[in-house]
Amino acid sequence: MFDPVGSTSWHNRHLASFRHLNELLRAENTADITVMVVGPGGVTRLASLLLNDAAAEGASVIRRLIGDGARYGDQLFRRVPGVPLRSLEPLELTGALTVPHKLVVADRSQRVLAAVSRDLPDTICHCVDISFQPIPQKAEVVVAFNVVCRLEEKAPDGMSRVVEAVLPNGWLLIDDRSARAHLGLYPEFVQVAPKTYRRREAP
Repeated sequence: MFDPVGSTSWHNRHLASFRHLNELLRAENTADITVMVVGPGGVTRLASLLLNDAAAEGASVIRRLIGDGARYGDQLFRRVPGVPLRSLEPLELTGALTVPHKLVVADRSQRVLAAVSRDLPDTICHCVDISFQPIPQKAEVVVAFNVVCRLEEKAPDGMSRVVEAVLPNGWLLIDDRSARAHLGLYPEFVQVAPKTYRRREAP
């Protein structure tokens, strides 16, 4: 049976957002929260070693070319059944957070979830396709980078399910493209930083 492994990008692409989130959570003395990553996708373990680090200053042209080649080659090889995967976002988010938290990952690929479980064994995993299924858990923080915008005609449905997963007064980290196209329908979300939104408590 076909397992729809979504793509990842490169190491530390969202690290600045994750570090800023950590500052926001620490400022509120937040502890023992649930943090959810929706649709992190995966990358082959071999390609993950070659991906360019977007956070690195002054990376050489050769290094960037190697990283780009790894990403494009990975588009083919990550779909091969049995090829070992890594899911970068959950690892990097967990590494950036210094507040006590429980990690939840929701993805439509069983292989991605298996990769998350190998690297982060305490993670709660849900196999969910948000284009037609609700996420069976809510969280104080929901991260959904470059997921909704890829659902095409199902994007409004996917956005509604991401929004439903964010608890009142919680945080949503989402890419600008998805936010511009769909988050405007949810006035309870207020932008507080780049790619970072706060859900106001219900009156």
